[in-house]
Amino acid sequence: MTALHEALRRQGRMRTQRDTDSAPPTNGTASPTEAAWNGRTRGGLVGNWIFITVVRLFGLRCAYALLIPVAFYFLFAAPKAVKASALWRQRVGYWSRSRLRRLWDAYRHFFCFGQMLLDRLAIIGRQGRGFHFQFEGEEHLVAALSQKRGLVLVSAHIGNWEAASHIIFKHRVPVNIVAYEGERRRLRQLFDRAFQGRQFSVISADGGPDSSIAIMAALRRGEIVAMHGDRCLGPNGVYCQFLNAAVRLPTGPYIVAAISGAPLIHAFALREGTYRYRLLACPPRQLSFAGHEDRGPLVQQWTQDFATQLEQVVRAYPLQWHNFYDFWADAARKEGPP
Repeated sequence: MTALHEALRRQGRMRTQRDTDSAPPTNGTASPTEAAWNGRTRGGLVGNWIFITVVRLFGLRCAYALLIPVAFYFLFAAPKAVKASALWRQRVGYWSRSRLRRLWDAYRHFFCFGQMLLDRLAIIGRQGRGFHFQFEGEEHLVAALSQKRGLVLVSAHIGNWEAASHIIFKHRVPVNIVAYEGERRRLRQLFDRAFQGRQFSVISADGGPDSSIAIMAALRRGEIVAMHGDRCLGPNGVYCQFLNAAVRLPTGPYIVAAISGAPLIHAFALREGTYRYRLLACPPRQLSFAGHEDRGPLVQQWTQDFATQLEQVVRAYPLQWHNFYDFWADAARKEGPP
């Protein structure tokens, strides 16, 4: 049993697996639009400006109140996201026979996502003042940083990882978040102004050589590089079992850690309530390749280990999963894992 599993079990948050889990992938078809994700924020320039202004002038609770009708609006304005939420909740076992209850759960899913985004604005704008953070596994972070070889942190689109970077920053080690920036120019400029107080840098995950150079340079300087392990944006990925089905996950974080010699930690930042967050960090791992022939099997195992730990987390916090597209559609277009 992993340290992460023990931490979740202690909180009594582990959900039991239900019969609604999906069967292994078949030779099905899925339209490209079901799996597509362009990295853009919903709501447009005006909508996001309104929320940024409300958080800044009136506080987080007023922004939550404004979020109530907005989340309700998306139940009708975003049918693909509603469908993706339903597929996700059914797969994770968060499902009801009642149609009205399913609609309510979809609303709660959207509302939770909006809360995370607003919390991110408040935390970054006030440098975390007013928030309470519980850090489980902080000793693992300290042990990894003591090696002075940098650190690869792997997380997922669950909870609020950008906000968690402010918890880590107290160790006075620069944090770099590798993120895909798909926003339109004017919307990106709006976010840049809103996030001027952020205590982390962003490395663009465009797949180009400049991104790789920036990542390796940050690790050589002994800095933290945070990467997501749940969205495979390019052709490089491996198929892992996740919630009883195959899904393609990126291998980049593990290859970077093995090549650079930096320790790697799986970590998740989870919302426990208003102004309260919990950061879980697993023990550090030192990855390396013994030879060229073992590279594939090792990367496969390392990625599967992450999928297994991620499954434990999403079962405990199902509404904090923020991939609003068919996460398994890419695997469903094939006859199964290669």
